[in-house]
Amino acid sequence: MWHTIFLALFIFGFSYAVEKDEAKLEVSDTTYLSLKVVYDWNLKSPEEVSRALTFIRNHLKAYTDYSPLEEVEIVVVSHGAEIPVFAKQNKKIFKETVERIKSFYENYGVKFYICYNAAKAFGFDKKDFPSYVILTPAGVAKLAALQEEGYRLVPVIVNDFKSVKEKYGKKK
Repeated sequence: MWHTIFLALFIFGFSYAVEKDEAKLEVSDTTYLSLKVVYDWNLKSPEEVSRALTFIRNHLKAYTDYSPLEEVEIVVVSHGAEIPVFAKQNKKIFKETVERIKSFYENYGVKFYICYNAAKAFGFDKKDFPSYVILTPAGVAKLAALQEEGYRLVPVIVNDFKSVKEKYGKKK
């Protein structure tokens, strides 16, 4: 009799698992270990910074939601067309983005390194940037140095998901 009940439960469980065809969310005590990461920003335009910050928000949220006892140290090295976002003269133009950057710096200790070579190419100097950014002589050299210090490289490629979502996203 127990064999029959066990067999029935096994068959029911198996058929339920087969019918419920969905991905599993991998979460455990070791989902995300303590980690040091460096985001490589070499974006095409200042407007892409807002979306690039979403990578950092998602990264922090993963630790907050799934590994609250672990630590993550995040550094950004900026050496592309996004540099004008950091300049004091553009604070009003990129107000929301600048506020998010400052929030990541103040609340999570995210460090923002700006390539001084690229900043000078835009005509900026040290006095043109706020105190929450760190100028580094060469962004690519800083990326390499941070990797030598044990930081994991996260290249940031910003894509416009809107058109892809409209074509292939979940239909309502």
